[in-house]
Amino acid sequence: MNTVNQPSISYAAAKRVIDAALQAGKERDFPISVAVVDRGGWLVAFGRADGGVPGGVDGALGKAQSSAKFQDSLATFGKMAKDGQTWLGDLPGMIPLAGGEPLMVDGVCVGAVAVSGANEPVEQACAEAGAAVLR
Repeated sequence: MNTVNQPSISYAAAKRVIDAALQAGKERDFPISVAVVDRGGWLVAFGRADGGVPGGVDGALGKAQSSAKFQDSLATFGKMAKDGQTWLGDLPGMIPLAGGEPLMVDGVCVGAVAVSGANEPVEQACAEAGAAVLR
């Protein structure tokens, strides 16, 4: 039998990522929502600052799933969409908006973090702050 073992983010590490992203949102005066998913896009942990908009829940989860499945920063896809590459919206599971970052450990994607509830530059900065915890 041939199998492949794939590392995945732990709950403890996901909580650290969320705490860093929420702190970055607090420093910018935005009550954000933060989702951390495993490499397959399944939710590992979630956090929402007091006062965060309800729509931020679905936004953060959807963006985290998109970043994990494509193993890339959503800022890359967001820029492509703004440059007129409208086909991105046709990719199943793709949300071409900034604010999602893959979580990399030793060059391997172990999941993703995404932020919703602010503007794109703030969401991206907060997602990057969360992802930086694992570097």
